[in-house]
Amino acid sequence: MVKLKYFLIVSLLLLLSTATFSQNAENINTEFKLAVNLYDAFQYKDALKIFDRITSYESKNSKTTAAYLFKAKTMVKLERLPEAIETINRLMSVYPATKYLDEARLTLADIYFEQKDYYEALKPLISLIDETQSTEYLSYAKVSGEKIAYNYLPSSLIRVLNTLYSGEKVSPYIMFLLGKVYQKEADLQASKQTFEELIRKYPNSPEKGRALELLSGGANTNLPGVTITTTLIGAMLPLSGVSLTNDQTDAAKEILEGIRYSIFEYNEEHQEKIGLITKDTELSKEKIDEIKKYFTSLQNVKAVIGPVFSTEVRTALQEFNGNDLPIISPTATDNDLTGLYNNFFQANSTFTLRGKLMAQYVYYVENKRRMAILNAIEGYSPLLAGEFQQEFEKLGGMIVIKETYSSNTFDLSSQIGSISKLHNNIEGIYIPLASKVDVPAILSEMVRNNLNIAVYGNQDWLLASGFETSPEISNKITFTSDYFIDFNNPGYKAFSKRFNDVTGLDPNRNVFYGYDTGKYLLTVLRNINTDRESIKMKMESGIISSGFHNNISFDDERVNKFLNIVRYKDGKFELIDKFKSGK
Repeated sequence: MVKLKYFLIVSLLLLLSTATFSQNAENINTEFKLAVNLYDAFQYKDALKIFDRITSYESKNSKTTAAYLFKAKTMVKLERLPEAIETINRLMSVYPATKYLDEARLTLADIYFEQKDYYEALKPLISLIDETQSTEYLSYAKVSGEKIAYNYLPSSLIRVLNTLYSGEKVSPYIMFLLGKVYQKEADLQASKQTFEELIRKYPNSPEKGRALELLSGGANTNLPGVTITTTLIGAMLPLSGVSLTNDQTDAAKEILEGIRYSIFEYNEEHQEKIGLITKDTELSKEKIDEIKKYFTSLQNVKAVIGPVFSTEVRTALQEFNGNDLPIISPTATDNDLTGLYNNFFQANSTFTLRGKLMAQYVYYVENKRRMAILNAIEGYSPLLAGEFQQEFEKLGGMIVIKETYSSNTFDLSSQIGSISKLHNNIEGIYIPLASKVDVPAILSEMVRNNLNIAVYGNQDWLLASGFETSPEISNKITFTSDYFIDFNNPGYKAFSKRFNDVTGLDPNRNVFYGYDTGKYLLTVLRNINTDRESIKMKMESGIISSGFHNNISFDDERVNKFLNIVRYKDGKFELIDKFKSGK
């Protein structure tokens, strides 16, 4: 959740500078300005003393309410959150007509959010939505409230709020939050009923359109103007579960948000709708077995997206073995998964393919024929090195020298010294990292040995640091990555804005894993006889779907053939190519 921002730090002074004051008022005005200057200069303790003095005067003055607001903000900076809450509540209680009421409510919501009391944080935002006359505050409160509800609150608490607040402004908003949270919890029937009630009761509300959009992306809607869908996509993701961390469930929820948006986008443009049925695996074998029975019993479920983790994918494929339902994981990377189920597809490339693809890129695109390899003995580094060597030699290239090292030892003088002796006989080095922490030692040793040569690697280089210490070598580093976003791309900018407008969320890595996989599957489902065998055959045909994080395409090996080729240049990473591996 992005920290709630303050709107009026600057505008408070502009609003307050136009009044005519008496000599005493001018003194107060001077004090107030001094306190604000101290606040802006991060001298919060001194600023608080003045704000406290202004609010303690017996009679109200022109700065009383503004001083209360700044007093609370200053207490937040000093991490005196309970006192800040008390100050804001006093401001709203004693001066309910203050022109700073909207800002006070945003401040209160921010304080509760800092305390991780998300239920209380949503309340002042709902009050603001109900009473504000400002379109800017209204829009900001709605987006912020939606993020809090969707990311942190269960449907049970949203239902409580639905009983506490009423009115033409807030009731449809809370009902929309409830319907969306039901969707997150995979309670599609409750979500559908909530959205239908919202549309029926509040046909003129801003939330009606968004409810219709979400319904049009769901299954078996029965509303005027919304076609009952015959084609369904299933999603099985670990959205909850006692064995999952918050980061894991958050990642799964973000992937689901991307899948949902891809279907919403598709249904906007096509008369024949496609629906989504979401099931929570809870990282449980028993739940996956239930999901398998449910999905395979519905013939209009044409394909399934998920699970997320390779271990859970392995369990799912064992349960689905013998069925004909195509399953595509957005993120799994283990090498042997496609062998467990004949209808399984990996949208995220295996490590075997990553080493092979880099060898093809170096040979065909970079036109290198004589290479060195330096790899760690830990992790997947030996696997990548072995696949690179095998493929490079198969293509006709030569590995002149191969050295290994132990990650985190930081002494590579012997290995790089041996490679540097053959500097004139090699055209580059393939260095698949086991850990990003090895990069400074590698680059430092290359500089010491005057080994100024092209470096090729894996995506751990994207996370590394220390490039600035050896710019000549750093500008020759090229590596593969399964994820890379060009933030300056106009298409990305347009997508990001629309996604935020529709969902109230910002797209991130996990969202794009889900979105690009959903978009690929929807591309497959177009203009095809949608029996499961035809879908599998079309997926294996090599059809290409352009994605934001990576392109997706399969052959009969059922592993995505694309990876991003990224290069470091002059202090930043840049996308060179979305490269497709050959056989």
